[in-house]
Amino acid sequence: MHISNMDCLDILSLKILVSLYENKSATYVSKALDIPAPKISRSLKNLREVFGDELFIRRKYGLFPNEFATHLYPIAKETIECTNKFQKARTANTSQIKTHVEIAAPGLIAYAFPKALMQAIKEEQKQMHINITPWSMHTTQDIVNGDTTLGICCNKSTADVAAFGDKLLTTTLHHMDKVYLIASRNHPIFKREITLETIAEYPFVNTDFGNPSAKPSPYQEFCINNGIKLNTEITITSISSLFEYLGESQTISLLPYRVVYEMVSDIPELHTCQLSQLEAERLYTNIEVPTIFLVQKNQPNKVNDDLAWLSGQIKKIVDNII
Repeated sequence: MHISNMDCLDILSLKILVSLYENKSATYVSKALDIPAPKISRSLKNLREVFGDELFIRRKYGLFPNEFATHLYPIAKETIECTNKFQKARTANTSQIKTHVEIAAPGLIAYAFPKALMQAIKEEQKQMHINITPWSMHTTQDIVNGDTTLGICCNKSTADVAAFGDKLLTTTLHHMDKVYLIASRNHPIFKREITLETIAEYPFVNTDFGNPSAKPSPYQEFCINNGIKLNTEITITSISSLFEYLGESQTISLLPYRVVYEMVSDIPELHTCQLSQLEAERLYTNIEVPTIFLVQKNQPNKVNDDLAWLSGQIKKIVDNII
């Protein structure tokens, strides 16, 4: 393997490498980073030349990292985090920006926050800069350390939160007791009675909404408890990758978010429906209902009006999503 001049390696290329690794879709990376597709291609070409390796393999459902890209990912991630700290230092020294807020949220709902939050910030003329990153297994420690200001997670992640005792403050935002099924528009499931048992007859796509510890989802747990054989084909954490995968396969996915109705209405390849109240009650009879929490550092003697306002805006957005 030949490594070219490392001086040709830039921060944007590293951001693209990290985003491609996490989302496996050049189209999604282009939209997420607001970068034209040709520039994504040029940066990927530059990365391959610098490291003398293909890094990503193109498959039917996107770009998948090879072994060397997997090795580079944590290094690139750490490098980007360091540049973000430089940015924070610059921001703190700029009088125009009074507050810099790092928000961590599950990938499947993070898409809803930037536009809504920025609109609210502009309407209220808040001097605030926000940065939204995916919730990970390190987020709770980052909140305690002060590197992340606010975290949004579900109760599948609260074991990590509880481990820090009174260092963290959690606020319940919403109970997710509704269930929505998504599949390709012509999926045979829509021509028959939809029950928790009939869903299991088709390949299942698990959606990790803030659960880095890889515990079973509520539906997977239901199938295990009831001796139902379930073929979980893949776990996807990106909403765009999820929709792309469902549209090109005969798989099924379940989500607790009402907003999927609005999103899927713009995607002709997909269809969604809400499971009956009876089926939702059956699902959660012996399983804890997923709940969205807001997590922040516990600072009882420190009052921050901007954070209190921002927390209220986040709750409004979560209410709309659920």
